[in-house]
Amino acid sequence: MMEAIYNSFKDELIRYPFLVIVGKYDQILGPRALYSSIDIRDEEFIRNLLRDALNTKNKFVILDFQKFYAQICKIEVEDKSARGGKQLYAIILLRHEEYPLLPILHFKKIEMMFHRLGAERILSDDLNGFKEFIDQVEEIYIKKDAILPLESINLQIRSGVNTIQGFCELILEEKRKHGKISEETVLSYVELMLDSCKDIIKALEGDDVSNSIKK
Repeated sequence: MMEAIYNSFKDELIRYPFLVIVGKYDQILGPRALYSSIDIRDEEFIRNLLRDALNTKNKFVILDFQKFYAQICKIEVEDKSARGGKQLYAIILLRHEEYPLLPILHFKKIEMMFHRLGAERILSDDLNGFKEFIDQVEEIYIKKDAILPLESINLQIRSGVNTIQGFCELILEEKRKHGKISEETVLSYVELMLDSCKDIIKALEGDDVSNSIKK
């Protein structure tokens, strides 16, 4: 079942650093999605996701779905007509498994952006307001690449390390199976591993790192 859910928005997960969903823990209708950056075809998945997040006391929740994961920030909005005087919302970011976790700092900034809509617009489930909010998040974090440079470098480094690790494992496996390995084979693997080292160094010395540090 999770495979089918993943396939329903796999292309978007690969194309963008994250997908955004505004959710609500409605005290009458239950947990539900209000607005999202893509068409959510499986509403039950989002309801279950919100329900799982609600069952934790943490403000920030991470749910792993193997090929992708969700980072969730729960937000309270004052509502005198609601039980406890508050209505609970959630900002959900769905991310491909290859992307690292977003730092909490980004979620705190996103929460501030959400509150700027104002309690009246939020509590009335103003879809235009939610669209404005998601558009603003995309403008800052996707179009302006506020977080992408370091993530791109992270992926390059991970790829290089995985290549080196793979060749080391091949050498050890060859030695285990045959008791020896030819000098020519070792030298060939070493050359390929050195190429991966050069790729890692290139990534670390690239302009993206310098620009990110300056920011």
